[in-house]
Order: sequence, then structure tokens, then C-alpha cells
Amino acid sequence: MIIHEQEITWAQHTLILTNKKAIYWPAQKTLILSDLHLGKAAHFRRNGIPIPSQIHQRDLDVLEKLLLHYTVDKVIVVGDLIHAHQNGEVLDFKNFLQQFSEIEFILIKGNHDRIADRKILDLGVKAVCNTFHLDGIEFVHEPEKCADYQISGHIHPGVTVRLPTNKHFRLPSYVVSENMIILPAFSQFTGLDTKQSFEKSVNYAILDTGIMAIK
Repeated sequence: MIIHEQEITWAQHTLILTNKKAIYWPAQKTLILSDLHLGKAAHFRRNGIPIPSQIHQRDLDVLEKLLLHYTVDKVIVVGDLIHAHQNGEVLDFKNFLQQFSEIEFILIKGNHDRIADRKILDLGVKAVCNTFHLDGIEFVHEPEKCADYQISGHIHPGVTVRLPTNKHFRLPSYVVSENMIILPAFSQFTGLDTKQSFEKSVNYAILDTGIMAIK
């Protein structure tokens, strides 16, 4: 797996956007991501929709490679770690965290994180909260107006790219404005919102081969 990077300066910090839908913050040795939706595929299968279980494992494989690639002391998950209820795929995450017990995983609760905090902590997550602050940056699940600098998720942002042939395709993206970053959904098993637009922002579209800035 090749990790492509786009370095930006934001909130007076150097951040590295990756094409694996996570941000690395070198000064804090912190990986930031959102919307893993663990257990979503199993939830669909339980309701009679045949979704391959490999989707879940591929997401964890990507996360593992990011943790091995960078020097990571802390992982901040900006909401929707768990899609609905605890199931076998969610328990797989407990085994995954045991491999990285030296890393502090922090969850900012999202609208899908409905299971009890104690069950989330039992998985190996070190802290569960509604908001989190680190070095002048606020982390929340849903983007909201804020006087400070804010990183959020929830929307699953994407962009539509049109080709000269008049065909188009949709890509996940980061949304970056002066005081806000909205993360793409980390899980591949999510939809994309290409309709919402944000004033004075840049979309960093994610491709297998790199990251493309679209203003």
C-alpha cells in the first residue's frame, strides 16, 4: 500500500493529509480520522443484505498500515466508530487494539455511537467524549460554527470531477477552510455527499495515486 501525502499549514500547525482518508499531525504524533462505522457490514448481513465481510477487514488493514507507517502516540476518531450495535466485527476491533496497546485511542462520540461508553472502553478505547481539545484545535463529530479551529466528520464529503468526455466520477475529499476541516469517511462502506458546499474552502479529492486540490 502506497501512502500519498499533501502537507498543509493550518491553524499554525503542519498537518499531513493522506490519500488513505486520515490526517497525520507530526508535532503531536497523532492520527486523526472519522466515520469507521465498524460493524456496518455485519449489521446489513443480519438484516438480509449480502455485504462482503472483507470490507470490514480492509478498513482495519488500512488503519494498521497507517499506524505502522507513522510514529503514532494518539489516534483521535472524530465520531461514528461503531455503526449501530456491538457485533462480531466490532469485537474484531478489540483484538486489533490489543496489537497497539501503547497507542491512546480517543473517541469523540458520533450519532451512530449508540452503545454504552463502558462497552466502548472495554474494546480498548482510552477515552470517550463529546468534544476534545488539543493545542488550540477542537474536535467534534458534526461540523458547527466555532470561533476556534475545528476538525469534524459526519458529512462524508466528496466531490464530482468531470472529464473532457463529459463523463464524471465522484471522489471522497477533505474540506479545508480557514478555521475548519471536515474529514472524509474512513470506511469504504459509506456514501458520499457531493451536494454540500462550504464558502472559502478547498476540497482535497482523494485518489489511489494522490491528492488533488479543487477550489
